[in-house]
Amino acid sequence: MEAKRICGWLQSLLMGLRRGLYAVLGLTAFYLICALIGLIPINNDFEPAAEGIEIFIISNPVHADLVLPLDTGGIDWRALFPGEHFAQDTSFATHVAIGWGDRGFFLETPRWSDLRFSTVVRALFWPSPSCLHVSMIDARWLSQARSVRISESQYAVLADYIRSSFARDAAGNKRAVPGAAYAGHDAFFEARGAYHVFNTCNCWVARGMGRAGLRAPWFAPFPKTVWLYLPR
Repeated sequence: MEAKRICGWLQSLLMGLRRGLYAVLGLTAFYLICALIGLIPINNDFEPAAEGIEIFIISNPVHADLVLPLDTGGIDWRALFPGEHFAQDTSFATHVAIGWGDRGFFLETPRWSDLRFSTVVRALFWPSPSCLHVSMIDARWLSQARSVRISESQYAVLADYIRSSFARDAAGNKRAVPGAAYAGHDAFFEARGAYHVFNTCNCWVARGMGRAGLRAPWFAPFPKTVWLYLPR
C-alpha cells in the first residue's frame, strides 16, 4: 500500500509538472505571437519633416531612450530639469535622454555586474513600480542612435507625452528619487504606470513615437523594435 501511495503521489507530481510546462510554453507562445503581430506599424502615412526638429532614439540590447534637443521648438527642457537635480554641472549638454522603466531594475542595477536573476524575474513577471531616468548628454552619445526629423506640432505632442509620464505630488511637482544616479549628469524620478511584460521601456518609447505621429510598431516590447520603421 505504501508503494502504491508513493507511486500515485509521483504520478500526480509529474502530471502537475507537465501541466505547468504546457502552461509556460503556451503563455510564451502567446506572448511571441502578440509581439510579432505588434510589429505591424501604425501611422503609415508618416513622412519626416523637411524642416523641423531632429529627435533621436537610442536602443541598446535591453533598453530604449528618447533623446531630445535641450532647447528648441519652444520647449526648454532645462526648465523641467534644472541643475539642482544633478550632482555635477550639466552646461556641457546639448540633449536630454529620457527613458522609462522598472524602478527596481533601474535603481538596483547601476552596473551589469549588479544584475540579479530575482530582479529580472520580478520586473518581467509581476507588475512593478516604474521610474524615469533623465540624462543630460552631448552629441558624443548620439553616434549609436537613430534620428528622425518631425514637425513642431508633433514635437509638442511628444513633449506632452513625456511630461505626463512623471508622477507628481499634490502641488504638481515632479518627485525625484533621492540620491539615485549613475553619474553626476543623470537623475531618477518617480513615474506613472506599472512595468510588466506587456508594458516595457521599449513599449513606452514606441507609444510616444506613435502618439506623435511617427511610423512605429503598435506593440514593441523588445529592444531594437523601436528602430524598425525609422529612416536609416
